[in-house]
Amino acid sequence: MEGFLAALFRICICITLPLSIPDLPPKASAKNQQSQPKNSTDYDKKPTKYSDAPAKGEFQNQSSELASDHERRVVRESRYKNTYPEITDPGDSPNTTEPEEDAVMTIHDYVGPLDPCPVAPSAAIVVGTVLSGKAFVSKDRTYVYSDYQVRVDRVLKQDASASLAVGEQIVVSRGGGSIHFPSGHIRNYLNNGEGFPTIGSQYLFFLGKPNFPQHEYEQIIGSLYQLSGGKVHPLDTEQLTLFDDMSDVVFLSKVAQAIAKSRAGGEPK
Repeated sequence: MEGFLAALFRICICITLPLSIPDLPPKASAKNQQSQPKNSTDYDKKPTKYSDAPAKGEFQNQSSELASDHERRVVRESRYKNTYPEITDPGDSPNTTEPEEDAVMTIHDYVGPLDPCPVAPSAAIVVGTVLSGKAFVSKDRTYVYSDYQVRVDRVLKQDASASLAVGEQIVVSRGGGSIHFPSGHIRNYLNNGEGFPTIGSQYLFFLGKPNFPQHEYEQIIGSLYQLSGGKVHPLDTEQLTLFDDMSDVVFLSKVAQAIAKSRAGGEPK
């Protein structure tokens, strides 16, 4: 077989949890597994039912990126420092004869369920449309993440430090992405059960902001919801049985109630 059709799609399943994410439930014990090589398909790049393929990026420095944008990303990257072993070009092996494509899937094994409506830890909660996405390798080369440009369509919980307005754009970070290496090799970094948003689609975002610059956030794991055709489609597998195909009006009403309870000092549900 020739060209891309000859590429192998190998999935390395690494069971791990970045210890630098304190808002998540504690991790239970787990072990690593390795699957057999398989042909590459778009389906293999979508870790959940409603996931799109991961955003794409380059392993090498982003030469076209503004210095100010790079500096803000480096500030955010400090949260994920030394998360995984150093990332190197998989195609640099002397046994490599042509570019390949493969995937590394990380499995997070939690003791307890993820909060489907994490109102309290969210710096902001918005309905927004994804305009674009790009994957990055952190400066210390131990983490892959994707930045999505999101247009704010509706503010459900205001960020007290940023005063978000309808129509403005924010950056929302999500773990994982597709990285193109100098050798031509493509590696897709996936998190089991965590989907990637689709460009042009609208979502409900629960946004964390641990130490990030203004208007830059991370999506809280387990709480990303697509709003399409009057229905709700959870991007994270854990919430599928709770909300899949629920009316978006009913769902957003539940979220509004949870926000109101949180403001009144009650526990969000």
